[in-house]
Amino acid sequence: MEDKLLKYIKTAIHKREAFYEPIPNVGKIIFNKVVPYFFLYRIPASGRKRSTISDLAKSQLASIIIKSEKDKKVDQFLIKIIETIQEEFGSCLIIELWVDAESDNDVSIHVAQKVALPLAEYIHKNLRIEAPDLQTNIVKQKKTPHNPYFSPLFPLTELQENNIFSIGLSIQNTYFHASGTLLPLLERHFRESMSKTLSRTFFEYVRLYTNLNPAKFKLNITKEITPNIIEIDKALLAESQRFDFLMLVTPTNVQEAWQTFKNNRFAKNPVFQYRPMPIDPDLVKRNLYNLPIEDILDPNIAYLFRDKRRELDEMMSMLDDRNSPDFVHGSLQVFGNVSDQLLHVAEAIITVIDSNGIHAQTSTSKLNAREFAQLATAEIEYLKLQYPELNTTVRVRDDVSGVMVNRGVLNISTNYKISKERAEALIQHEVGTHIATYFNGKVQPLQLFSLGVPGYEKLQEGLAVFSEYMVDGLSNERLKILAARVICVRHMLMGNSFVDTFSLLVEQYDFSEDTAFHITMRVYRGGGLTKDAVYLQGLIELIEYLRQGNDINILTIGKIRKDYIPIIQDLIQRGYLSQPAVRPRYLSEAYLPRLDMIKKEGSVFKLIK
Repeated sequence: MEDKLLKYIKTAIHKREAFYEPIPNVGKIIFNKVVPYFFLYRIPASGRKRSTISDLAKSQLASIIIKSEKDKKVDQFLIKIIETIQEEFGSCLIIELWVDAESDNDVSIHVAQKVALPLAEYIHKNLRIEAPDLQTNIVKQKKTPHNPYFSPLFPLTELQENNIFSIGLSIQNTYFHASGTLLPLLERHFRESMSKTLSRTFFEYVRLYTNLNPAKFKLNITKEITPNIIEIDKALLAESQRFDFLMLVTPTNVQEAWQTFKNNRFAKNPVFQYRPMPIDPDLVKRNLYNLPIEDILDPNIAYLFRDKRRELDEMMSMLDDRNSPDFVHGSLQVFGNVSDQLLHVAEAIITVIDSNGIHAQTSTSKLNAREFAQLATAEIEYLKLQYPELNTTVRVRDDVSGVMVNRGVLNISTNYKISKERAEALIQHEVGTHIATYFNGKVQPLQLFSLGVPGYEKLQEGLAVFSEYMVDGLSNERLKILAARVICVRHMLMGNSFVDTFSLLVEQYDFSEDTAFHITMRVYRGGGLTKDAVYLQGLIELIEYLRQGNDINILTIGKIRKDYIPIIQDLIQRGYLSQPAVRPRYLSEAYLPRLDMIKKEGSVFKLIK
């Protein structure tokens, strides 16, 4: 190998400067960041280079791809690089991967050093989590793991003496059909599962086997997020901003419909009117599926984007079916169903509240829309003290029903009124949660987190309701409404009419006619929207999350969902995401004792007064 190239690489390692260098007639060495580990892929000169493994290599911070015959010069070149890494960091981990078509397992993890066995077990555990369909096993051996076509780079004794760790991964071609045809979905599943497992393993190695801080090996976002990731993120944002889903499925004539419904003695289903459709759903779908998400090598980012594209696709179908019987089928896909367990909890909440005989004494004095807007504006100023770039406003308008946040802007109906006792709770719900998480998402390199990851509504609304509890504003009446929404969604899904569900709330659950109408309207809007069931479900899941001792602060990083938290933590660790820019008031020191109570005695029934 050229002495000049080796000298350059050794200097770059010592200076901790990223490098990407072709190795003439042999391969390439890529260190997006100088780290004490790398992924090694060696291919015989006469062998076939597997794009799946090459793409897997490219998804890691550091990798070396070699295609050559057995060549001592190539081996010496690799050895010198490994020794330089070991000199710089005190240790080095090599994970080498090769194809073994004769293996009985999809993935075999080869390890010879006892000290490296925990890493092999970590790989095995993570593969079983990421890809339980793959057959994996650990092969303990007495010689250095390596591609059997080539020679081992170091004898086992030398590895142990120099604090160099070597693990081998032999894989079956599980993503090929017996005829030799590539099966793209299986190939993607394999590559992404392996990529996530390797990324975690490398960071686990840094954490456990070195004295280094894993945080120092995060990516430099301004340099390392590839242009195609940025372009697709922008495209998804642009397509999403062409429409406002909730605005388009919420009636514009709620007050008029209520008056007509009342005049008809609650016997005739109301007729709702909606905003004109500003988009062609088919064109939006075409734009979405023209996005080359398959070209993204990072598995977590690719998964996030594909998942968001699928959700937007389903929302387009819902808008296409607005005010028709098919709308509800799309709603089930996007927002989910009501489980029997959730229904039973909702019914139990109402039973307990009604049986305890305690009713909050609310004053007759109410704030109008303008007065409530002033309180919301003051809360926004509180957030702006932490993040001056938080530019938003509060709008009082006559074409919305109630209160809603749209892209970081709080919209309030002109005829909206709220009791003083409920005002602070709703401020934390709308400003402290919805607006705060929107702008925390906006400061992230990926705008997907302000837009909202697929299915974010459950956690987002659960956190928003929890904020009401944190400021001691979650009344029994409010809990009863959340429970009633669940019951209404189930009642609607069973085929009952608007009048049937309205009557159920009034006659069986003793709601006022006005309140029952608005609960029912929210559930039947668009043709049947199951979204309102997520408030109570999200609250229950959040309480369980906190009871297990998990961190609430990470939930404010953007509009995320609970099962994405491991992905979020991985992206924070690797530098893709930063910590929240603003911390809502309800998570300040004064309110933490209420959080501690939930952690110790967590149950939704503990919230009943």
